[in-house]
Amino acid sequence: MKEQDIPILGVCRFSMLGRGDWKAYRNKTDDQLEEVYKQKAEELFTAERMTARLATFEHLTLKSLQNQSDPGFRLLVVSSDRMPAEYRQKLTEICAGTAQVILKFVPPQHVTDVIRAVIAEYELNFPDVIQFRLDDDDCVSKDYIRRLRRHASCMWRNAHFAVSFPSLYYCVTDGPTEGIYNWYSPFFSAGTAIRHSSRTVFDYGHYKIPQHLVAVTDPHFPCIVTHRGDNDTPRHAAETLRKRGMARAPANDVRRALERHFGYLEKEGLELSTLARFAVTDQA
Repeated sequence: MKEQDIPILGVCRFSMLGRGDWKAYRNKTDDQLEEVYKQKAEELFTAERMTARLATFEHLTLKSLQNQSDPGFRLLVVSSDRMPAEYRQKLTEICAGTAQVILKFVPPQHVTDVIRAVIAEYELNFPDVIQFRLDDDDCVSKDYIRRLRRHASCMWRNAHFAVSFPSLYYCVTDGPTEGIYNWYSPFFSAGTAIRHSSRTVFDYGHYKIPQHLVAVTDPHFPCIVTHRGDNDTPRHAAETLRKRGMARAPANDVRRALERHFGYLEKEGLELSTLARFAVTDQA
């Protein structure tokens, strides 16, 4: 297949209810899941959380994909049909201006089933599709798709492979450890991609992907990961950050990375990620 013809599909779960790799859904029977869905809906759809997640999705996640140097991809945004109408409308409006977005509001199910249905709907050949994942509060370099396509082309003779961009700016946006950290974390979820003849990128725990597939890491194109206290990962204490190998990122290094990879970020995105406070001196 010619490099420019390789199909690329990103997947972002936006307040989705359904089986996946989130902790709340693990080891639950089907009978137990409906109660879990009700509980999670109460947590997910609070005004405070929805306002925050709509903002990060619009100004970080989607902004990064709207500004790709290679626009030849699709982005599947999967959300819940139980989302309150006002937030459904807002999410629809945010997505409307981006040609690559496929927005689906679905009943509770596994995200893998949605991916398979969309690939079939758009008449893509599943074994040829490069699938990547990105959370609704993270973003990638403007050259992410271009670089991912290059790696895919180089490895195309492998029916199954994976790509990770492990150089992260981990932005803790609240609490006593607020700040920007360097973190080298191969196969962290942000931007992780696979090609597989029958499985989706969510069929693996992201850190276990290189145990199963031929895998490449590219440390030269960083991702920005944000973390606040309302997602599936607990807020980290300083000792935990150190144990994971995180260190405060020098402001000058972050500024250079912003210019090279994240120049599309505007005032809102810089503020949401704490980059405005810790790395940017001139926001004009």
